[in-house]
Amino acid sequence: MAYAFRTAALALGGLAAALIAGCATEPPPPPVVAAPAVSADQLVGKWGFAAYHRDADRARTIKEALAQCNKPYVISKGPTGGVMMNLADQAELTELVLKAGPDGKTYLGPPGDAGTADDRIISNVDANSFTSTYVDPDNTARYGTSVYERCGQKKA
Repeated sequence: MAYAFRTAALALGGLAAALIAGCATEPPPPPVVAAPAVSADQLVGKWGFAAYHRDADRARTIKEALAQCNKPYVISKGPTGGVMMNLADQAELTELVLKAGPDGKTYLGPPGDAGTADDRIISNVDANSFTSTYVDPDNTARYGTSVYERCGQKKA
């Protein structure tokens, strides 16, 4: 009987310790998200635009994008600080915002969380060009990787 009592007391003590330990732990902090690596002002302007589906076509596509400057894709500043661009499959311009993702990538899309289906990942950014790919695989399959080359850039 004493053995059973001692075993029950130890079990109860272990359970109490586990409960207390569970109460003492805090949930993990949310991930730290830095500011986007690109500003809306960097995207405003006139751009030659072209797209490719195979990485081997990138160099040729950059030249094609520059050739489109005779009818540029215009990115203007949005009314609340974003940029006015088209969403996939949308004819009307929509204000899109730049968002930093917890993965360190810069996203461009409607206001809200970074990395949603309507977003694009912005990469290869410099003063005269940037590249974007859609997060949604169906949009990427249709539209490929987009290359934007600033019109009127000085040749190096």
